[in-house]
Amino acid sequence: MDPDAVDDSLILDALFGNSPQGLYVLDSEHRVLRYNSAGRGVRDLPPEDIIGHTVDEFAPEFAPDEIKELMDEALSTGRPLRNRLVRGRAPSDPEHPKTVEISLFPVRDPRDGTTAVVAVLEDVSEREAAAERLAVLSRVHRTVGSTLDVDRTAEELVTALVPDFADAACVDLIDEPPAGWGHPEPGPVPSDTPLRRVAYAPATASRTLREKGDSKAFPYPTPYTQALADAEARLVQVEPGMSWLGADPGGLAPLVEPGVHSMIVAPLVAQEAVLGLLSLYRHRSDPFTEKDLEVARQAASAGAAHLANARSYRREHMVASALQRRLQPGTLPQLSAAETSHVYLPESAGGDWYDVIPLSGARVALVVGDVNGHGIEAAATMGQLRLSLRALALRDLEPDELLTHLDEVASLLDPPSPTCGSHVATCAITVYDPVSRLCTAVRAGHPAPVIVDPQGAPMELDVPEGPRSARAGGAPTRPPP
Repeated sequence: MDPDAVDDSLILDALFGNSPQGLYVLDSEHRVLRYNSAGRGVRDLPPEDIIGHTVDEFAPEFAPDEIKELMDEALSTGRPLRNRLVRGRAPSDPEHPKTVEISLFPVRDPRDGTTAVVAVLEDVSEREAAAERLAVLSRVHRTVGSTLDVDRTAEELVTALVPDFADAACVDLIDEPPAGWGHPEPGPVPSDTPLRRVAYAPATASRTLREKGDSKAFPYPTPYTQALADAEARLVQVEPGMSWLGADPGGLAPLVEPGVHSMIVAPLVAQEAVLGLLSLYRHRSDPFTEKDLEVARQAASAGAAHLANARSYRREHMVASALQRRLQPGTLPQLSAAETSHVYLPESAGGDWYDVIPLSGARVALVVGDVNGHGIEAAATMGQLRLSLRALALRDLEPDELLTHLDEVASLLDPPSPTCGSHVATCAITVYDPVSRLCTAVRAGHPAPVIVDPQGAPMELDVPEGPRSARAGGAPTRPPP
């Protein structure tokens, strides 16, 4: 076929009549000269409402100011603008916001020099929504779990979801057993189980059911108790007068008052045990969808894993702290030749220890030590080393011999392993003899003791440092009078 024999008007008619994209020709005053009537945004609108009109006249809620700026830029520069994203409400479907990718191509009539713009619009709402959902999950995985604090982890979870994904979010957790002992049991959670509000976002979300710190059971039957019973996330449409809202009209009224129309209740499940609930609410124009429900499930799963880790750490910390306190000396012994006092401020639950050991001849041994690491194992190793050192000291060994034997005991308690390594202990021992008025100090990897003169000024004590968990040398030092 001869290309010159093809009528350009036929090509344009086919393009405007069959293109799945929205096509518009607008003059320099932004008035529509021609358009694709099959375009989603203006489908079923009368042509007389569009031809000769500007965007702000037939689509006042579809970002008319933003579109005007783009058109002015294309007309003034004469260069095409491609793939610009615009979000708004189309007149043919005002209930659901749309995201449109718009490209503008300026054209000039060679006959009279007039300019116009060809606009190509493609609905990319689903693509952008999918990208936004992925961005939400990425933010959850990136920001949640930065600490091992339960409340802080819950705060990070709701902050990652509001406001991009939900208008409000809350985390309610089942309280742990007293003193942090035990683990949550797998299986359904009874409907009368109290849950404590630990986090919500934004700040105004406190009106949604309960304040932070409140601990009580959710009303029954509601989506909350259903999610606790079957450990399944659910998408719920909220409308005034629904039967489950009558379970507690006063308590559930804050759901209806701000205009919440859809919600997601997702159980926080770790190791088949329900830790609590993640509740998400929307009052924006577009409700939650089934695809949003899957995002909520994944966010709840990630959050639950971090919450379980934080709770496990807290339980271990409480047990280690209790063990550490139990293994420390109780009442310090009464000494005939020296007065002692102490304050114990452990940096963390683990292997710090101290001791005051009476020796023969009115002598006294002052001991401080530390087992590297934290938790129950470090505290247990510390207790064994402390008792071993006390038993060795009662044999009237010299301080350097004490550390030699203590190193042997340490190697028996925790032999090195190519896979697990070993707890490395540090220790400092000072023996005071009131008869000779000499202090003998030795240390293995530990900071040297500090002596304070009668005026209260600290004095550095030069004590040779031995290797950790090894023999260490020492030197007698005469204290100031």
